[in-house]
Amino acid sequence: MPRPIENRNKITSEVKEKLQLLIDDLIASLDLNDFILHQLYNR
Repeated sequence: MPRPIENRNKITSEVKEKLQLLIDDLIASLDLNDFILHQLYNR
């Protein structure tokens, strides 16, 4: 018997949460000014 649709897969939810935290930390660590300067020098 398949599991009910409303019952989310716990592992999938945990992985999704951890990936979201990782992505959020990565975005927060990026320095926009360094990125802009790098783009200007490479034109």
